[in-house]
Amino acid sequence: MSGIWNMYARSIRVLAVVAAMTSTGMACIWPLVTIYIHDYLGQPLTVAGLLLLLNQGANLVGSVAGGILFDRWGHRRTFAVGSVGAIAVSVALGLTTDFTAYTVLLLLNGFFFGTIFPVLNALAVRLWPEGGRRGLNVIYVALNIGVAVGSALCGVLASVSFAWTFFGNAIAQAVTLAMFLRCLPQHLADQPNEQVHAAESAETEAKQAAAGTNHRPVAWGALAVLCSGLLVCWIVYVQWTTVLSAYMQTLGISLRQYSLLWTLNGALILFGQPLISWIINSFARTLKAQLLLGGYVFALSMLILSQSTAYAGFVAAMFVMTIGEMLVWPAVPTIAADLAPAGREGMVQGIVSGIASAGRMAGPLVGAMAFEALAPQGMLYLMAVLALVAVGCFAAYSSFVKRTETQPAVSVPEK
Repeated sequence: MSGIWNMYARSIRVLAVVAAMTSTGMACIWPLVTIYIHDYLGQPLTVAGLLLLLNQGANLVGSVAGGILFDRWGHRRTFAVGSVGAIAVSVALGLTTDFTAYTVLLLLNGFFFGTIFPVLNALAVRLWPEGGRRGLNVIYVALNIGVAVGSALCGVLASVSFAWTFFGNAIAQAVTLAMFLRCLPQHLADQPNEQVHAAESAETEAKQAAAGTNHRPVAWGALAVLCSGLLVCWIVYVQWTTVLSAYMQTLGISLRQYSLLWTLNGALILFGQPLISWIINSFARTLKAQLLLGGYVFALSMLILSQSTAYAGFVAAMFVMTIGEMLVWPAVPTIAADLAPAGREGMVQGIVSGIASAGRMAGPLVGAMAFEALAPQGMLYLMAVLALVAVGCFAAYSSFVKRTETQPAVSVPEK
């Protein structure tokens, strides 16, 4: 494991630790939000669900804002604003028991955390451009490690006091911010500063426009199709955390058994990297092939669930779904980085992060409506079909690029 870790650039290893710490702090809060709103603030579960929906909406807005600020301000200032905001909000959450104040603070929490994650992805691309998918993949793994550690810590902190789950998040973000500001700049000495980068990007775009080779419309069109596939995949994936958890209980599967599925998910993401590398090298050597295979694997997982009523079937489906997740989630931001127009890397990564939030918003509603209208098996069949729709989107994005690249350049008459 240490040998694999040392294969990554040092700057990426530092960034991965920052990502893991950020995710750890965030995960100290989220597993207990619904319980806190219902049991301690005295609100019905429907209100808790609505607040979580609004939180993801704020996260979407924050993701886009964070990406735009990355392009305008650079990585340090953007990350600092997001982190300081998250720290202040977390401390305030731990000090209040007023429901109105909690609602406002929860939305602000979603916004500030949303600004952070595009910075991590965009910076991974800038720090190690030659790393390709590997840089973004290690950030993805680090975020999942943080979720696993934070989820375990939240129970310990809550046993002391619910307020300490929020304070624990604030402490984690403070440590993360200090590490980010102290450790990362020394790895950016050879990187152009943000103003120089913006000037070079503007000069490059001007030259492309004069030569008739500015492909900005190509990038945005392909990105829209790519993100459509990502949105659908998230809608499918979110069923595991919403409809399927309730469905499993009707089958007599306990909450403890359900939680073990997420233990399997986290363990596979952490220790299954050699397996996913073998799958990519054997069956998906290109990023497009990786996305297509991931979409098919998502569909297969839903089909397995449609034929399962025993726990073993859910274990198999979670194993398959995790493979699909490991293929799709890191590949989309990697491709998005290639499609990003010069000087807009941050905004593009913000859009990708925002689309994930949109999927987490829409998924529970789509799944619940399908569950009521089509029964469990019908809902699962529908999710399998949606996964195939995502496959179509992933196939179409590259065709979009190729079709536009074959168009002749626009000639500019000489003066």
